[in-house]
Amino acid sequence: MILSLNPEDNGTSGTLGSKEEPEPTGPEEREKLKIVLADDHTLVRQGIETLLSGKEAYEIVGQAGDGYEALELIEEHEPDIAIIDISMPRLNGLEAARKLKDKGMNLDVIFLSMYDDEGYIRRAIKTGASGYLLKEDAIDELEEAIESVSNGFHYMSPPILTSLVEMTERGLSAIEPDVLDRLTSREREILQLIAEGNSNKEIAELLSRSVETVRTHRANLMEKLDIHSAEEIREFALKEGIIKDEEK
Repeated sequence: MILSLNPEDNGTSGTLGSKEEPEPTGPEEREKLKIVLADDHTLVRQGIETLLSGKEAYEIVGQAGDGYEALELIEEHEPDIAIIDISMPRLNGLEAARKLKDKGMNLDVIFLSMYDDEGYIRRAIKTGASGYLLKEDAIDELEEAIESVSNGFHYMSPPILTSLVEMTERGLSAIEPDVLDRLTSREREILQLIAEGNSNKEIAELLSRSVETVRTHRANLMEKLDIHSAEEIREFALKEGIIKDEEK
């Protein structure tokens, strides 16, 4: 479902705003859209590739299995659109999208997710994402979503839009602060890596930082969240949807 909203809103209203309607262009009126796919499930990527590869309007220029790989491919290929799974190992899709926004990368991000939880939706909007699709609807809606965002609109699966409207009716902002806003980007990054069972040394090697720097970030995030152990970090990450519960 197409909608127009302003992700740069200061969070005081939570209403769906309007914007000047762009002049639509169709696939036949432009060059191929370059697309990067990022999902830790190979079968999901293959399904999307099969769906889009038969279309002359699109070119899949790279596929990634986690957020770090996605960032590398996006910087290398400079795609028009990145289709990103919210829940990925090492660096989740939300954090990857935040980093793209901070770097000023000029592309549209469409999130894929199994979840219609309000917390995910708010965090997705705050990254500046152009779309949010539920995976169960992706096959039916993905092409429409791509065309919508390429023409300057936002696209949300109907249940996601319903959640946004319900939040508005309750007087909530779609981009109001949440607990993760207490942390810096690096602290959120390290939080996920700790929750996935990585040691300080492993995290330091992955991020090309010293072990002491990792220890400092770890101590800071634990203090901010009033968390006192690695097990509590994992419990927090599961509760907030930063990592997936592989036992379910």
